Amino acid sequence: MLNLTEIEQQALDAPINLSDGHARQLPTPAQSTLVARLPQWFAEVRDAPFEELERRAQTAFLSALGQNRAPVATGQVLSVYSSSVATMAVGRLLQRRSGRVALIHPTFDSIADLLRGHVDLVPVAEQVLAEGDWERAVPADVTCLYLTVPNNPTGWRLDEAALTDLARWSTERDVLLCVDTSFRGFDQRTQYDMYRVLEAAGTDYILLEDTGKLWPMLELKLGFLAVSPRMERPIKKIMSEVLLSVSPLVLRLVEELSKDYAAGGMAQLHDLIGTNRRVVAETVTDLDGVTLLDPDSRVSVCRLRLPSADRSLSARRALKERGVHVLPAGQFYWADPSGGTDQVRIALARDPHVLAEALNRMSDVWAGQRQRQRMHVLD
Repeated sequence: MLNLTEIEQQALDAPINLSDGHARQLPTPAQSTLVARLPQWFAEVRDAPFEELERRAQTAFLSALGQNRAPVATGQVLSVYSSSVATMAVGRLLQRRSGRVALIHPTFDSIADLLRGHVDLVPVAEQVLAEGDWERAVPADVTCLYLTVPNNPTGWRLDEAALTDLARWSTERDVLLCVDTSFRGFDQRTQYDMYRVLEAAGTDYILLEDTGKLWPMLELKLGFLAVSPRMERPIKKIMSEVLLSVSPLVLRLVEELSKDYAAGGMAQLHDLIGTNRRVVAETVTDLDGVTLLDPDSRVSVCRLRLPSADRSLSARRALKERGVHVLPAGQFYWADPSGGTDQVRIALARDPHVLAEALNRMSDVWAGQRQRQRMHVLD
């Protein structure tokens, strides 16, 4: 079975790519103005102190997302090319700890794939986590709980009260808390200061931050790996083995994009995603047997449930023949793919006219399938 990234790679040159969750809408006018300044910044950053560029970019990005207590000033935030690189580093760190790692289920399969090479994983269902009974949710031999907040593809989240309770429990149980926040920029309900909460509880933590899902910058992006004091030395040693530094030019771009996000870009982005989600919901009401899942989600993807795994597969193949690529959801259920075989995931960070054309073709596909089904029954 192909992993999700392999399937997304097949869609990179597709006429309509609703497969990967990267930002592929046109830049806003303000973002286009920033892109036009790249040649100027290229000359400026050549001789600029790297440490200063990095501090400014990290501060601008994290503060734009409400993370004002992030330990930038103490050097506990590391810059990486992407959250995937950060996840690989975390996997190597976890390998040096005893005990298993509990990973949220479902979530993007690359997280499980990157960790499996280093540690034993045990799935923890969103529904169980939502109950807040951490002692029941997390097996006794687990020494690290790995979450994605908000989660991809469901949009599941921890509110501040729940994280406060979890942080207290993690400290008491000496469980390292790892949180991938790559989709935080889409949901203001997750933009309370997580660092303040974790710091107050004295929790050992690793937070993975990422710019790659927010802005349509043709993969000019950064990840940030923020750690509590006890995690700083080992993670820096691991990172020194795989990475010298990130691009100072991208640091400069991220700084300015973050300022634009805080100054109004966030509202524009949320409006685009919210509008596209409503359009999908309205279309689905006319597709008999198709359900929009996760109605409370605000991340830049959504899930559709079809009547069966067979119908999901045939619909995805028919869409592909018409130039529309969507993602199967089975692989998100990394411990039991059967949990999502009747679902597809659709990316929402697209221009409205692109999404509208994809939904038109989807409606045609579904109408054709329903017609063939009726003819089969009559036969």
